[in-house]
Amino acid sequence: MDLTNARQRAAHLAAKPTIQLPDNERKRPLPLAELPRICQKSTITLRPDDLGIKDKLRQDRRYLTPAWQDAYKSIRANTEGVNGRIKGHHIDIGDPMNRLAHGRVAQTLLTALMVCLANQHILLSWRQTHDHTEQPAPQDTPTPDEHDPAPPKADSRPPPRE
Repeated sequence: MDLTNARQRAAHLAAKPTIQLPDNERKRPLPLAELPRICQKSTITLRPDDLGIKDKLRQDRRYLTPAWQDAYKSIRANTEGVNGRIKGHHIDIGDPMNRLAHGRVAQTLLTALMVCLANQHILLSWRQTHDHTEQPAPQDTPTPDEHDPAPPKADSRPPPRE
């Protein structure tokens, strides 16, 4: 088994949750009639209210049905798109060289800052694409051959990245 492969490690039997039986039950299992009722069946049925506090995690639509795809496909696409931008080449959140601080707290804070920076990039690119408000022309527009010694306005935005 390749220990560097997370999928293989998770699929290994040793990684599965188990219940250790006492030696006397393991060597001489109880007859089927003496086992609890839940252990006598090969399947169980859960009703919507059987989950208790975890009922909020239940999905109302069956997995991969057209109704499920209509409800969750766009959400999943949006989530994967954001993950792709965060793990992309501009802000590579997966590269440990981008957050060289030691310790879990420092790593968590740096990761949170990187996600905030990625959100700022997303908002800026959206504004550059969609925010096309017409600015009124200034009254005293200089001709191209005049030299304007004034620096550009501070509220200007950089050109969009390709």
